[in-house]
Amino acid sequence: MAMASNENRQHFYPSGHDETVLRSHRTRTAANSAAHLLPLLRKTDKLLDIGCGPGTITCGFAPHVADVLGIEHPAAGEDVLVKARAEAQAQGVQDNVRFEHADALALPYEDEAFDVVFCHQVLQHVPDPVGVLREMRRVSKRIVAARESDRGTFVYFPPDKTLERFDHLWYEVARAGGGEPDAGRRLKAWAVEAGFANDKVTVTAGNSTPEVREWSQMWAARTRDSDFAKKAVELELATQDELREMAEAWKRWGEQDGAWYGYLHGELIAQKQ
Repeated sequence: MAMASNENRQHFYPSGHDETVLRSHRTRTAANSAAHLLPLLRKTDKLLDIGCGPGTITCGFAPHVADVLGIEHPAAGEDVLVKARAEAQAQGVQDNVRFEHADALALPYEDEAFDVVFCHQVLQHVPDPVGVLREMRRVSKRIVAARESDRGTFVYFPPDKTLERFDHLWYEVARAGGGEPDAGRRLKAWAVEAGFANDKVTVTAGNSTPEVREWSQMWAARTRDSDFAKKAVELELATQDELREMAEAWKRWGEQDGAWYGYLHGELIAQKQ
């Protein structure tokens, strides 16, 4: 694998928004991805969900608050929002859930336009996570919340040398685009840098232990078919043959009896007052 040159460094979402990625994202709900925030919500709250994807988490907030707006970066395309709106219809929450395009680094909303602002697995992918948190703080009245995985805590068994190479490649591709895969451990420091008082910030840890076969098939598809794969080749960090080898390793690993996979998430609650 060759190293990426500085001139090739640019911001991008490494997984992209194709169907293999959205299928994984549709397993996310408010209950399993924002459990640390739900007890703090009020029926009168207006909530902004940044990086809403297919809308499953966004729609899950609807029974807990008065109004929910989910936003996705324009680069994600209109199809993501079409699917999110269909999700709201399917869940019967279209009356108080809306979706639109917006840039998290330049939110087109007034100061304190929302009571609560939330993002899930977004900060690790942006080149300026502190800038995003500043914008989240600006448009919130009460609470900014986030949940970010920490790739350095990813563990799996049995070990596999090819998957170790994949982990190294994931770091290279993500950081070549300005991302930070070990975002979970940085949440408190980022929030304080964004302007929150240290004693108003709490970060707890949640965990995920995905179903192994489904998880391995998803990662095999991402390794082979997603924007991650395209960028790895474009940045000369891996060849197509190497990616195919890694995808096959994911599938073989997931087919083993006794295989297990787990990792931690940082879970941020930052209060303005």
